[in-house]
Amino acid sequence: MTYRRLRSAVATREAIEAIPPDAREQRALHLVARERGQRLAAAQVELAMAERTHADALALVPEAEAALAAAKSRLAEIEAEMSAATRAA
Repeated sequence: MTYRRLRSAVATREAIEAIPPDAREQRALHLVARERGQRLAAAQVELAMAERTHADALALVPEAEAALAAAKSRLAEIEAEMSAATRAA
């Protein structure tokens, strides 16, 4: 650690110790509350993004069901055609 950093660290520690204990406790409580608020805001953003993704996925369900029905119909037609060809042979 350089002399300048050490001097800065000592000055910071002295400044913290000069603050009355009640004020230090209030500051600590404020910092904890601020950190909780930041975590809450981040969680709310995360929830909003997940809800948006979920809504987008639900909007695609009817299209996916229609595509699935069309694929099953095509498959059934081809299977019927193959079955008819096998019987004719």
